[in-house]
Amino acid sequence: MENIKDKSTCLGKVERCKNTIHHFKTRVESYLYEPTTVALFETKAYLKSRISKLSQANKLLLEYLKSTNEILPEQFKMVNYHIRETSELEFDFMEYTLKFRKPMQAKQSV
Repeated sequence: MENIKDKSTCLGKVERCKNTIHHFKTRVESYLYEPTTVALFETKAYLKSRISKLSQANKLLLEYLKSTNEILPEQFKMVNYHIRETSELEFDFMEYTLKFRKPMQAKQSV
């Protein structure tokens, strides 16, 4: 992962995270990913909780980045951490959605 250091790049990355989080929020609520086992219900609840927390953190970061001209080193760390957390959410969500794919059947020779 790259280390983001300038304000406009940070703002762009955090906006992209916002869009990604919104996309996952929409998809996790989709009937296509309705859990059928206890483990899937727990995973869905975990994902919804992470989405909610990341969404709130994203909102705060965007407000801060839009309201300041100078970003402090601590805020750079927060932005980089948020980007990493969003990437991890993406990985976790892909794992969750793969559990809903139907296995491919092998072709049988006749």
